[in-house]
Amino acid sequence: MYIPKGNILIEDVSLSYDDMREMQTNLSNDGFTGYVKLDLENSSAYVFYDSGAVAQVLEVDNDTGLVSLQLEQRLFNRIKLDEIKCSSYIASKRIVNVLTGIFAFQPLYIDYEVKKRDMPRILEKMQDGGYSGLMKLSTREGTYYLAIDNGEVVRDRFCYNYGEILSGTEAVDRILNFEFDSDGATMSIYAERVEEIDIKRSAKEEELEKIKTLIVKSDGGFLRANDVVKVDNYIVREWNIADVKSTFSVEIETPDGSLYEYKCQAGSKFGDRAGLTPAMMKKMGLAEGDNISVRPL
Repeated sequence: MYIPKGNILIEDVSLSYDDMREMQTNLSNDGFTGYVKLDLENSSAYVFYDSGAVAQVLEVDNDTGLVSLQLEQRLFNRIKLDEIKCSSYIASKRIVNVLTGIFAFQPLYIDYEVKKRDMPRILEKMQDGGYSGLMKLSTREGTYYLAIDNGEVVRDRFCYNYGEILSGTEAVDRILNFEFDSDGATMSIYAERVEEIDIKRSAKEEELEKIKTLIVKSDGGFLRANDVVKVDNYIVREWNIADVKSTFSVEIETPDGSLYEYKCQAGSKFGDRAGLTPAMMKKMGLAEGDNISVRPL
């Protein structure tokens, strides 16, 4: 899934991890609305801001184009590059609201040859269904994106466009009325009903809440099982494990993105640490003090 660019603040600038984090702090302090793109090893991360607050974190797989919700801290724990290529784009609040739902969008039209007479019917479908999404129109003049927010094409009285997304009333009407080309255009729409986006977001956020970022602690012993992770009692309770004293399965994500499945038991006084045996640490390439993500299966 392609996420169109907004108005450019910086683009493809290589920053150290610390400088990148400082940039994000400055954007938050300045009440930034828009999004930051981070080029990672096998994906691109998008951190969306609304008036300085992080509104959503998305990750786009470079190979498949699949978009997933992510936890900000979990994402940054995986960053191991010395320098990160960063871009930041200004967008309106409504456009940010549309783009944060892109993980749930479905293809409604793909490379559809649309004529001027077709547009009122298509826009009525968007409005009646309460869709939010992106419309892409390819013409002889160029390629244009329009944002659709709860059935309405986003229009802005004061801004002609936000980068690749047209938003000015005059610009939007010109495109929708086909004043540029009476022969029509090729159109794609990726969208979803607002209520479905909310349902999918709630389900995914509930799943993400179960992921705990923990610090690796070496936890060996003569009678200690070599294949069992130990986490604090309070985490097991938060996971709603019926029997706190039971053994259950968890998935561990290491800083390089590798996944491992292990047995897990509750322990006392672990706090924000995960107890791993030296053998487990060696197998996963971990050192004491590393951050890992742990979730119940």
